[in-house]
Amino acid sequence: MAPLRPWAVVLLAASLLAGCVMFEQAPAPLICDPALVGHWIPLPDSPQDRVPLGKDDYADVDATCHVRLRDNNRQDEPGFDALGFEVDGDHYLALGFKELEGLFGTGKEAAPPIPKGMPAGAVTLLKYRIHDDTLQIAMLDTVAIMQRVQQGGLKARETDASTYLFEGSPAQLRDLLRRHPELFDAFDGKAKTLRMRRAKAGT
Repeated sequence: MAPLRPWAVVLLAASLLAGCVMFEQAPAPLICDPALVGHWIPLPDSPQDRVPLGKDDYADVDATCHVRLRDNNRQDEPGFDALGFEVDGDHYLALGFKELEGLFGTGKEAAPPIPKGMPAGAVTLLKYRIHDDTLQIAMLDTVAIMQRVQQGGLKARETDASTYLFEGSPAQLRDLLRRHPELFDAFDGKAKTLRMRRAKAGT
């Protein structure tokens, strides 16, 4: 089995093991955050260490926020655009179906099919922060969200047995993020938070 790239491990757990949570559309216009530009190396205490990673795996983010994934065991270099937005000082990445295809790097030329019941502009979100050149990425707490939806504590449409869709206008979705920061895993104290270090020039 080829090693999984750091960025892919986060969404693999969310979309394959615990189901998937999507938003009808991006909650705000998507831009490139210049703070993401750089050469990023996984830190040894990140959860992706639970799967084998090549020693030379890393992610390069260029000035347009295009991410190029480097896998020591692959000849190709899959990529995707890591565009996002900010709400009240919190930073998010919004990944649509095209970006997810690039993230997993299957090598397919054609655009991936839109899952049944999903709007074409649907996105999943990642929350991130950068401190002292350390990037932390927290994913949606999918299991907790599904439980709360089933119990009536959150409103989302179930598009199939394991996929939930938050619907609404961008303003309504931004309000959802403001009111429910617990939709995402905590940055500190949970094993699912991905941590990467921005490498210095020449390393």
